[in-house]
Amino acid sequence: MNRFATCVVFSFLLFSLPLATGDDPVSAPVAEADMPGKTVEKPDSAPKFDWRPMTGKWVSSQFGGDGSLEIKPDAKSGDSVKLGVGDPLSGVRWEGDAPKESFEIEVEARRTDGFDFFCGLTFPVGEKNVTYVLGGWGGGVVGISSIDGLDASENSQTYYQTFENGTWYKVRARVDPYQIQTWVDDKLSIEQPREGHSFGLRYEMEVCMPIGIAAYMCDVEYRKPRIRSLTETELAEAKLAAEKRKAEDE
Repeated sequence: MNRFATCVVFSFLLFSLPLATGDDPVSAPVAEADMPGKTVEKPDSAPKFDWRPMTGKWVSSQFGGDGSLEIKPDAKSGDSVKLGVGDPLSGVRWEGDAPKESFEIEVEARRTDGFDFFCGLTFPVGEKNVTYVLGGWGGGVVGISSIDGLDASENSQTYYQTFENGTWYKVRARVDPYQIQTWVDDKLSIEQPREGHSFGLRYEMEVCMPIGIAAYMCDVEYRKPRIRSLTETELAEAKLAAEKRKAEDE
């Protein structure tokens, strides 16, 4: 092939090659996340709440037939408590600051021996108090004592759940101006409106006021008790939810 023919062929091949575009993997910019050794931080969308560990101010409730009591201080996570079986009740009472409104309280609890309620969490609802009962009346009743004068086993919020001995359960309760809410292992279990209802305690639980935890004829353990105030955003959301619920009921 002569020199002129060679140049023609070369030129044809050169201009026949595809031009690089933004979709060409060779020329496209490398995403920052794909660069070796490069980590792209994602914004943390999880809300951060001002939880306060409940430590240093737990005392015996002194029911009269209390079992053994062991309190292990833990300023970081909240004190751990171990209660021996009572006759019939054992419990502890919090002598620190206790809000009456717009708060959330949480504790982890487990029954190590026995078959009745292993966590009776007493807390304020305004000027009154209630007890959130887990595993009562023979081991399966969950509810709030008392609503409109009715025990946890008798009112509209009563339900049943199996609790295994030796298993930890996260117990949480929230009080806002419009309702009481409770959770077990972060699963919403009770939503009780406040308007139009009365609240109170069974007389034997008065020694747990304003905040306390008790068990009925069980060996139990509690850990990581903590409390926090509700945020302005949460209170606004609670108000909207209450207004929506009221509109739906009308």
